[in-house]
Amino acid sequence: MLSHMREHKSSSDRFVIKFTIAAIMLICVMAVSCCLGSSDITLSDVIKYFTGRGDELAKTTLTIIGRIRVPRTLTAMLIGGALASVGCVMQGVFRNPMADPSVLGISSGAALGAAIAIVTGLNGVIFFEAFTGAYIGAVLGAIVTWLLVFTIAAQNGRYDTSSTLLAGIAISSIMSALITVLMTLHLEQMERVYMWMLGTFSASTTDKTKLLAVVVGLMMPILIWIAPRIDVLKLGKEAAMTLGVDQTKTLAIALAVSSCLLAFSVANAGIIGFVGLIIPHIVSFFGVTRMRSRLVLSFMTGAIFMVVCDTVCKTIVAPGELAIGAVTSLIGAPYFLFLLMSSRIRSGRERSSV
Repeated sequence: MLSHMREHKSSSDRFVIKFTIAAIMLICVMAVSCCLGSSDITLSDVIKYFTGRGDELAKTTLTIIGRIRVPRTLTAMLIGGALASVGCVMQGVFRNPMADPSVLGISSGAALGAAIAIVTGLNGVIFFEAFTGAYIGAVLGAIVTWLLVFTIAAQNGRYDTSSTLLAGIAISSIMSALITVLMTLHLEQMERVYMWMLGTFSASTTDKTKLLAVVVGLMMPILIWIAPRIDVLKLGKEAAMTLGVDQTKTLAIALAVSSCLLAFSVANAGIIGFVGLIIPHIVSFFGVTRMRSRLVLSFMTGAIFMVVCDTVCKTIVAPGELAIGAVTSLIGAPYFLFLLMSSRIRSGRERSSV
């Protein structure tokens, strides 16, 4: 009993250390991101802005930091954390290390909704100053897709991981096919739809960032709350029932919250791949296995990764900009291969030592 308590305390201490390091790194990369771009902004300017000394800055500098750099950086941070967290949940719920946010088809549904808004000319200002037709269409498309997946997957009012996963894959394929058809029928709008789908944070605004922060702030605590139940689901349906965990309820809550996070992530920045796949593996690589700790550190690591990728996007070809989806894939895919090869080498050594 005493040794178990010591082990638990040691594990908690390690988590606090890792969280603190991640938090410091996140603050640093966000500060750097606010400095870099097509216009020169110094770290001193950024510090003055955040310490309430904005009256010492030039009006142009104040506008660039407050209305462009800060909303964009915060959006990248929130979306990176949200995608990584959703990927962590998907891998836990479906007990599949290759699962990622795209398995439910929510991203494809959101993209279809945005594509419809763009090709029909509804991509104008609809609600408040910042929410365009593509934004509203993406959220509605994600909601419709979520309803379709859960309606198809339902069996006598109950859900299981296999039927939900298969329904998600099927709906995702249908949505992707419809996007292709839509782009083919509206060739004049193809470039706009394609560029939106590649992902960008350039359309970030204060209003969008505030709404995204509210959504993430409400949804993440729910995922953290049910994280221990997801740990139990990994043991199998029978074991979960024995331990008093309702698989249907846990699955419904986890996937509904994940779908909400995905809907607003895609609406704000388009489809961004690899983040939800590789970040949970990186966190596991550092010895974090419990779902609650893994979820929190995945959020922090995903936020760091996305801010770094966005900084690369807006600086490497300035004043132009790269698509965020391309950068995350270029950085993420090789690193994922490295992790895969390292895992296989480690497994081979363990077998040879037995």
